[in-house]
Amino acid sequence: MAKKKRNQFDVDEIYRGLRTNIEFSQMDEAMQVITCVSTVPNEGKSTIACNLARIMAAKYKNVLLIDCDLRNASVHKTLHISNRSGLTNIISEFQEGLSINSYEGVQQVQYDGGQTLTVITAGHRVPNPSEVLGSKRMGRFLEQARKEFGYIIIDSPPMAVASDTIPLSNVSDGVLYVVDAKSSDKRRVKSAINDLKRNGGHVIGVVLNKVDMSDENHYGYGYGYGYGGDDDGKKK
Repeated sequence: MAKKKRNQFDVDEIYRGLRTNIEFSQMDEAMQVITCVSTVPNEGKSTIACNLARIMAAKYKNVLLIDCDLRNASVHKTLHISNRSGLTNIISEFQEGLSINSYEGVQQVQYDGGQTLTVITAGHRVPNPSEVLGSKRMGRFLEQARKEFGYIIIDSPPMAVASDTIPLSNVSDGVLYVVDAKSSDKRRVKSAINDLKRNGGHVIGVVLNKVDMSDENHYGYGYGYGYGGDDDGKKK
């Protein structure tokens, strides 16, 4: 097997493990809408959201990935697709009861493995991202998406950039908190996670990105994951 294919296989295995952890976290309630959050930009949040959505789509039908990072959209760049129309355009046109797939900003991404992922990029820039993401219309849009998709993965803005993440976490079933293992300030991360919890966010786990895997005994290629405890410190 070529080195590139081998590396991709190992990375995919790690995301499958992340998918399995999410599946096991659903013992008491379904995790249909999952939001990926980080403290600051460039911690790998969007890459993890895209790969998690891809791995979910490899096992489940009707998986939707939404780029809600309206200030610094990157899903369309990662997936090499158009951002001519996306979430902001759909929200401005949204009508209750109308299928999500009927809007122009909905795209289908086909992968070599045969899986299909539905993607909504950020769309046109707007002057008021917080108002868009926290609006009643956004809530109704997600309610409609829940009816049509088995899993919805949201790429959220970083906590330190704006307050947009709070309303998104409140309408999600679970939040995956992405941490740069090399540069993240632990105190800042802990404060941000506590802030999410105080405001009603359900943090189901922490994903360590950019992990040093130089030790051959470690499993993975630059990614790691771990699930944190509840507020009382007990493991989930």
